[in-house]
Amino acid sequence: MISRKHVETILKINGVSPTSEDEQIRSILLSARYSKDEVDTALMVLREDTKTKVTRVDGLHKVFRTGESLRSEEIANLLGIEVTMEDRIEERNKQRAISFAQYLSVWILSVVLAVSGILFYMYLHKVGVFHPSVQLTHL
Repeated sequence: MISRKHVETILKINGVSPTSEDEQIRSILLSARYSKDEVDTALMVLREDTKTKVTRVDGLHKVFRTGESLRSEEIANLLGIEVTMEDRIEERNKQRAISFAQYLSVWILSVVLAVSGILFYMYLHKVGVFHPSVQLTHL
């Protein structure tokens, strides 16, 4: 983790104050062989409030380097706003269930569709009950 003292020391050695412009600090840190990500983190450490430093940097570490979820307080500190969460959202059951009525209606629809397809095929090709030799006699 990048500490504020370490960044300030590097800047002091190069004759730049920590309150200088971001571009000047960025060029000094890049010349000190920091990567672009480390430079961004160092700038964030320099510009942040000293009271919430631990929470913000650890929160960023959680977001970008682990699969761990953040608490609402950490999110509020990262965003720089105050968020109060009073209402809890219930987690829904992730299991999908099909009711008996749905199962039955899908089964009936598939049987009707299959029988209709077979009868249509028989009608087009004049097979079975639609063959010309089969005559329906009316009584």
